[in-house]
Amino acid sequence: MATLGVTTIISYGTSQYLFGLLVSPIALELGWSNAAIGAAYSGTVLVSGIAGLALGRALDRFGARVLMSLGSLIGGLSLIAIASVHSLVAFDLLWTVGMGVGTALTYYPVSFTVVANWFDRQRAQALALLTFLGALASPFFYPLAGLAIAAFGWRQAVILMGASQLLVAFPLHALVVRRHPEDHGLHPDGAAERSDWTPESGLGFAGAMRGGAFWTLTGALSLAYFASTAILLQHVAYLIARGYAPALAATLVGFFGIVYLPGRWLVAVAGKRVSSTTLLAIAFLMEAAGIALLAFAKSIWWVGAYVLVFGIAYGATAPLRGAIVAERFGRRAYGTIFATQNAIVGVFAALGPIAAGHLIDVSGYLPAFYLCIAACSAAAIVLAWTRTSNHPRSEAQIQTSRR
Repeated sequence: MATLGVTTIISYGTSQYLFGLLVSPIALELGWSNAAIGAAYSGTVLVSGIAGLALGRALDRFGARVLMSLGSLIGGLSLIAIASVHSLVAFDLLWTVGMGVGTALTYYPVSFTVVANWFDRQRAQALALLTFLGALASPFFYPLAGLAIAAFGWRQAVILMGASQLLVAFPLHALVVRRHPEDHGLHPDGAAERSDWTPESGLGFAGAMRGGAFWTLTGALSLAYFASTAILLQHVAYLIARGYAPALAATLVGFFGIVYLPGRWLVAVAGKRVSSTTLLAIAFLMEAAGIALLAFAKSIWWVGAYVLVFGIAYGATAPLRGAIVAERFGRRAYGTIFATQNAIVGVFAALGPIAAGHLIDVSGYLPAFYLCIAACSAAAIVLAWTRTSNHPRSEAQIQTSRR
């Protein structure tokens, strides 16, 4: 877990969080527009989703060790190459393809698969711990990269970020990450005896696609991420439109990275007593409540309440997603199933800002916020109606016996 935590911090810190700090110095030096630079990151998201979908089967079959090692190697070399670019085409190509493939091989969909294979009874707690550590990427790399850019310039700073991939993440992935505990005579959770939670347990990919559980869960997640992505893109602009100074608005929402942490801690604690599906439904309702607080904020304290309520809920969704997929479908095709779901949810997450932006342009912020509140509430209702099994492997065994 320590290895995955450290490498997750590096993977997100040197890509997602680094990029926002590079826009201004690159635009100043090379004269490129913010839109042209931002297009590289949009391309990264697209390439990462497509590559992750294609690599799901390889992840289930061969494990994460080689894939994550290759990802940190590609990411590190791409960053070092980006440091020497003077062409927008070269920058877009290296960031979109190089960093896109690198993140597809090292982000949560891959690390969650490792956790799902190594933990059973303690899975929710392990996923919460991993995402808790991953949330430290923002408070760690924002100031680190910012100081490096200020002291050495963006090109040298990017080289340093690439070096952290090559010198820290790459050897950790190569030397520590392993496919299954059974490959080394061990069992999930460090148990002394073999349990039903084996690499063959659960549904295959085709079986999962035929069942309603996958589509119900994916539908609920799609609704929720449609809303949350839109809100996270618009909340600073909304606060500025309400009269808050840009610096103050950015500072207020900047606390999200910290507020994610208690949300993930609560998953680890409550996951021992409450089902992951119930917790996720509660998180979606909290997101709806948080958006309502923002929409009708009468003072800075209401905005602070929005950051707290929405941030805790949003922070809890990542580990809960990983836990529910394992609970419902088992280990057999976890990587492929999660990657497929991630691609579908990603499409709706991309549509959210477009739909909300259109409503804002036509009718103002409140109708867009009402839509997001309705989407989060609908996601919670869908989950509440979902019938789940406490022992999903029995479902796979029933289907096997029918054949």
